[in-house]
Amino acid sequence: MSSSLERLGYAVLKPVSPESLRELRATIKRDIAAGADSIAVDVDDIDHLDSPIIAALISILRDSRECGVQVRLRATRQGILDTLRVTGLDQVFTIVSNVAAPLPAPPARATAAKRPKSRRAAALLAGAVFAAAAILRGQATAADEFAPLDIVHKVAAQNAAMRTYRASFSIDVALRSFPYVSQHLQGTSYYERPDNYEIVFDNVPSYAKGFDKIYTDVGDPSSWPARFSMTLVGQDEVSGHSDLVVRLVQKVRGMIDHEDVRVDPAAWHIDEMEWHYYNGGTIAMTQEYETVGGFTVLAKQHATIRIPFLHAAAEAVYHDYQTNVAIDDSVFTRNKH
Repeated sequence: MSSSLERLGYAVLKPVSPESLRELRATIKRDIAAGADSIAVDVDDIDHLDSPIIAALISILRDSRECGVQVRLRATRQGILDTLRVTGLDQVFTIVSNVAAPLPAPPARATAAKRPKSRRAAALLAGAVFAAAAILRGQATAADEFAPLDIVHKVAAQNAAMRTYRASFSIDVALRSFPYVSQHLQGTSYYERPDNYEIVFDNVPSYAKGFDKIYTDVGDPSSWPARFSMTLVGQDEVSGHSDLVVRLVQKVRGMIDHEDVRVDPAAWHIDEMEWHYYNGGTIAMTQEYETVGGFTVLAKQHATIRIPFLHAAAEAVYHDYQTNVAIDDSVFTRNKH
């Protein structure tokens, strides 16, 4: 590293986290602003190039190109080099694969008027982003590739061979505010393709009224297009991977300002859902899944409720799944919209 900041080296090091990738990007941006003319990022320490790392590298590349600074990647491991080749990233980065060789001499730093605007370079960059996401995640994860309706259809299309199911569930609710009581709730969850979903509680105390509505909202995405205006607002990190974030706003406005849904585009599961109320209250729910009889089904839900005069936590467990069984149509009439 030279004292004049002309040529700087960095590394993506384990353990990799969203925070460490954001810090790396911020550090490089600061050094470019301070006068660095050439950036080299070593990616040999990591096990593999996954989509969050590739997204960070693409962001660093874009930041650098805006200032006329070239980015090089140091990589010697064959697995890393193969990923760069297959995703097309070797066409948009300069790859330095010989650790004994010096970095190629950087070009003169471009001014704002001389920044490269090659259409070919832009096309290669876009192609690399899409290819990397598709290969590494099983599905493309770039937020601008999907319309909200596409996401809903993909979520609803899971378990295509499942026509119906019935499952028992239990929910333990603990109030974190007065009167500090706990309640054990039980019920049955019903589903019938394409768009019938119902939660039926055996008993619900007064303070838990509305829980059935919340749980039905999570379980029936096929009803969203009719009930909500939907917007794809970006991506967010959830449990080490990148989720698409869909914002739902009620077409017939009620107490809820908006709902944010985080969907894993690799599995098309709803990982998280948040309800934001006009009165400042929030309910946040996360979900876990398991495989039963060849189908991927909901296993657990964890909810945190913070609304005026009430703070509570709820833990739900689903069990005893029965799939492709007959269900009486009357079960689904209670909450029809």
